[in-house]
Amino acid sequence: MDVNISAKLYDKLVEKLGKETAVEVIEIVNEVESQLKEKVLEETKKRKIELRDELRKELATKEDILLVRQEIETVRQEIETVRQELKGDIESLRNEVKGDIEALRQEIRGEIKVLKVMIFFLFALVILTNKESLELLLKVFGLLK
Repeated sequence: MDVNISAKLYDKLVEKLGKETAVEVIEIVNEVESQLKEKVLEETKKRKIELRDELRKELATKEDILLVRQEIETVRQEIETVRQELKGDIESLRNEVKGDIEALRQEIRGEIKVLKVMIFFLFALVILTNKESLELLLKVFGLLK
């Protein structure tokens, strides 16, 4: 007998039902108890599985966290790649602008030289074509008294 039946209960069953029927009743009670235990175990397992599945849906698993970390690392690498590309582009533009500025400086220097020569010739032309200004200039340099 699996069920712990008190001696009093067993004696009452034997008295009311007879020994053979009492044993049958106890066997039926044991069988029902076994079936109930199995059903309880099955339900417990089922509930545990349902709970685990619900938790997996709601909570992040280690795999989820690992995937997020991998995605973060991928984004970091992409950002670093873009940063390096931008750095190269900026350096290239900087060098291009420096070259343009230097070319403009050279062009301006050449223009200034041309302007100086033109001013010198214009000044010489004014002096040579104007008799009074030529006399004044000669007096300033002390060549004419």
